[in-house]
Amino acid sequence: MIVFRADGNSAVGAGHVMRLLSIADAARQAGENCIFVTASGDMEQVITARGYESHVLGTDYSDMESEDMQAVLEVYKPAVLFVDSYFVTEKYLDGLLEYCRIHDIRLVYMDDVLAFPYPCDILVNYNIYGREEDYLSLYTGRKVPRLLQGSAYAPLRGEFLDRSPRKVRKQADTVLVSTGGADFEHLAVELIKKAGQYPYTFQFVIGALNPDKEKIRELADASDNIVLYEQVPSLAPIMETCDVAISAAGSTLYELCATQTPTITYVLADNQLPGAQAFAAKGVMLNCGDVRVLGREALAGKLLDSAASLLEDYDNRVLISERMKEVVDGKGAGRILKEVLQEKA
Repeated sequence: MIVFRADGNSAVGAGHVMRLLSIADAARQAGENCIFVTASGDMEQVITARGYESHVLGTDYSDMESEDMQAVLEVYKPAVLFVDSYFVTEKYLDGLLEYCRIHDIRLVYMDDVLAFPYPCDILVNYNIYGREEDYLSLYTGRKVPRLLQGSAYAPLRGEFLDRSPRKVRKQADTVLVSTGGADFEHLAVELIKKAGQYPYTFQFVIGALNPDKEKIRELADASDNIVLYEQVPSLAPIMETCDVAISAAGSTLYELCATQTPTITYVLADNQLPGAQAFAAKGVMLNCGDVRVLGREALAGKLLDSAASLLEDYDNRVLISERMKEVVDGKGAGRILKEVLQEKA
């Protein structure tokens, strides 16, 4: 059995849970049972819809030291525990690691931010900016966990495996818009308001935790060039129908790479800065900046103008699409699982 400990809500978004769901899908295919443990029930419907048991702690997601995770492990007795949260502390992981070693449980931590030397057996940073040397420096004088670094470990769902190469259209007219699971900066509303000024079709994917669903539906119903998707079972086919994408700089960027969808990205939280900057530096995506700096209205206009320019630039879309296929192959979840299970063996 594998236990996944992560949280998703309107404050932290859905990314932590979603990337672990991809690993769980790979684990289920390998015959492993999987349980998700969350502080609140915000993501329970998403978890159970994917066929997994959801154990809700009823605790404060931002105070992980107050939870009794060891009691949960006593119940489920897993072979592997994945932890994925920006609110872990060294004390929290130290206690878990001590317990896990006594009970022969492999502790895996998913990281983005290199905040401190995380006590764990395996440390995963699948981001395009993930570098082993940064962690070796972080762990100076301490035991370094097994490191799984770089975009080869990006945990995508099975639908992103073995995609056919994108056929870039010369006459491009469709834009995918993904503002993340929560969109706590309310950018989708601003983008829909402005999208009517452009002669293109915009396909909006609205996250499960988006607080503006009613307003978005109202605006979409009144617009001729807006298509709205909510809680779609499969994103890859939608991505493939779009010529260009606008996306927050989260895990969705790796899915867009897998479908070779030329993308305009933006930042809405500190943890997204390194990824957006690295994608832009490598010429894989265009980065329009930070919503907290530019503001919703200015950023929305910049994103839409940039998407329009990219739609009209066939050669650049071809170039970006070619670069994207070098970043991700969709096999990251399987690679993580293989490493974890090999370690256990």
